[in-house]
Amino acid sequence: MLKILVSISILMLLSCQEQPDKNIYTPPLIQNQIENNFYINREAKELSKKIEKIDNFKIQESSDSLVKFQAINEIASEKISDFIDCGTMNNEVYVNYINRIFDSSLKIKTIVEIQPLDIFSSKINLVSDYVFTSIETGTRWAFKTNESKMILVGTPAYGAEPYRECTSRNFLESQIIEELHK
Repeated sequence: MLKILVSISILMLLSCQEQPDKNIYTPPLIQNQIENNFYINREAKELSKKIEKIDNFKIQESSDSLVKFQAINEIASEKISDFIDCGTMNNEVYVNYINRIFDSSLKIKTIVEIQPLDIFSSKINLVSDYVFTSIETGTRWAFKTNESKMILVGTPAYGAEPYRECTSRNFLESQIIEELHK
């Protein structure tokens, strides 16, 4: 009988407690994709010189038919939200939320391929691979330019939608494209 009274008392206490606030996740805003595979009326050698002047870019491969450059950037945690959009959690930028709660990292590998078409024009292919990591939980989002990644979070906040989406803000890509068009 005592067990029943204790159980009823606990049940009554729990039913009187306020429910925790519900966490609300909002996915990233739909952004326009960038044209990352395009033609430009410039000589391949001239474009290669422009890419070489951009920080971190090194030639990976070079032939008469293709010049391939690569750069790897590790972004400081307080700057990650400048490069990717993973939506918001309770009106806080989700990337900042992850960094505040779990710490985070972002690694971006960018490949620029320049293919000469003739002496006056070239074809450009520009793709960045993004890896955003929640350091404490080990959760990783891996995605590319113009693609997003949706994953199931292992331990979402109480009451929160368990899926999270991340996409590029195309910041690096836009800077490179602008430099090539100068």
